[in-house]
Amino acid sequence: MEPSDSSREERISREASDWLARHDRGLTAEEQDAFFDWLAKDPEHSESYATRERVWRSMDLLAEWRPEHSVEPNPDLLAVSAGHSWIGWVKRYSSLAALLVLGLALWILLGKEEGASVTLLASGESARFYEHHVLQDGSVVELNRGAQVSVRFSQDKRLIDLLSGEAYFTVSKDPDRPFVVRARGTVVQAVGTAFNVSLNPDEVEVLVTEGKVLMNPSIATTRDSVVEELEPLVQKLIAGQRTVVNLNAALALPVVELVTPEVIESRLAWKNETLDFTNAPLSEVILEFNRRNHTQLVIADAELNALPITAAFRPNRLGEFVELLALTNNVRVERVDGSKIILHKEK
Repeated sequence: MEPSDSSREERISREASDWLARHDRGLTAEEQDAFFDWLAKDPEHSESYATRERVWRSMDLLAEWRPEHSVEPNPDLLAVSAGHSWIGWVKRYSSLAALLVLGLALWILLGKEEGASVTLLASGESARFYEHHVLQDGSVVELNRGAQVSVRFSQDKRLIDLLSGEAYFTVSKDPDRPFVVRARGTVVQAVGTAFNVSLNPDEVEVLVTEGKVLMNPSIATTRDSVVEELEPLVQKLIAGQRTVVNLNAALALPVVELVTPEVIESRLAWKNETLDFTNAPLSEVILEFNRRNHTQLVIADAELNALPITAAFRPNRLGEFVELLALTNNVRVERVDGSKIILHKEK
């Protein structure tokens, strides 16, 4: 008999909780592989993480847990009112406590320092926006709205799991570490190239705009997800070619077709999102850029918050926006570790 929806949801929730607990104590290399296989197996697995993150981020409890100027927790946070028994308190707040634990575990997972082996991009609320991410090897990942991607780098490969939506990859060359993208069993591998992968419930589309990639529609026929050109079902795609893998049909050699530059431009129009500002305060402009970029802008001097900005930029042109500020508004730019740009009022 097919499991009911409720039992399926319970299973996913239980598995997600188990993985969060494992992350809390640290994953082995084998467990990391199993974790990302689990994420890629069903879109609802990643959604389970996103849901918990949204709840966690919405809770002010985390901010109240340790006040900014105190080493002790807020004593009133967990205080029980005189009119309630201990048992009643537990019943009332047990689910909230569980969400708190899950949120903290996810924070541990997502809060790893730069260079860690596992990174989740565009999880939860941030998936509502286009995003631009520069990876530690210099490769760039652009995410369409709703996309979720996990990144895992090791000494011998760069493994990306597209968990949902659409992403465009501009790959830095590294012959010793293949750049491998997985999407529901389809594997796309490149060394130095640019290509787009789109995942929906029925199909995976691969579109190459620069260089070439190797594509295998069946992850089961690969070794550690690395594609060998002579393996069965493997196809080579070059710039200007696309293919679609039907997830509901039997495995077959993918059909590769040529596409015109006009079709490519139309297909990737989502990458050309423009942010238009007319006398918008700098604080508001920075908020929009920070939502869409890994590198975050920070205002050091409060008087810059209200600086009026009238301009139109693509979200991935952060460098150009910062240069414009420096040239036209007496702003001094301080770059920190490639992940933060601090804006100072030039004296």
